[in-house]
Amino acid sequence: MDLYRRGDFVSEFTAWYCLPAALQTMINIMEPGKPDRTRRTQDRLYRLARRFSTDKLEGKGAEPIGWARALEHLGYGEWEVKSFRTRGQAVKAAVKALRMTGKPVGMLTWRGAHSWVMSGFRSTADPALTDRYQVTSVAIQDVWYPRVSSIWGRSDPPGTWMQVEDLGRDFLRYNRWTVNYPGLDGRYVLVMPVPRAPAT
Repeated sequence: MDLYRRGDFVSEFTAWYCLPAALQTMINIMEPGKPDRTRRTQDRLYRLARRFSTDKLEGKGAEPIGWARALEHLGYGEWEVKSFRTRGQAVKAAVKALRMTGKPVGMLTWRGAHSWVMSGFRSTADPALTDRYQVTSVAIQDVWYPRVSSIWGRSDPPGTWMQVEDLGRDFLRYNRWTVNYPGLDGRYVLVMPVPRAPAT
């Protein structure tokens, strides 16, 4: 399963625009029709994500909660910031949410300094039908592309399929060094769509 369509991807226009670029890419994935890849929209999403971030925010960029609240404000349903003790737990939860909602998942990579979008997955069974499945690979959109990081190396092109065991190079425990985030620090952090409750 992969929600990504050619053209949905948007690279970040500045070195600190990873979160709004990921937001813009997610919106393109969720919206049929012509994708919006403009700087003007990315600027607007940056301001929105910062507005919904907390007063802990230091410097440029935005926080995971700003990412989630921006998506809600724009009408894309309910979103939550969730953290997990292990990378495996996070990946399984991400693909379950993706499968149940048909929406992409935000990943806080590079110890929380960067944003990826997970748009698809391959697994041994359908997460909509069972909890007994193993995720073998995921499709990611790294909005740093086509840049090369002096720390993290060359970024992967849009639509890259990555083996789960290779996520350990980038999807690491959250640690923002100068700011403490209880509940996130030392854990694997996602911005996840919340499935709708079944009608009663």
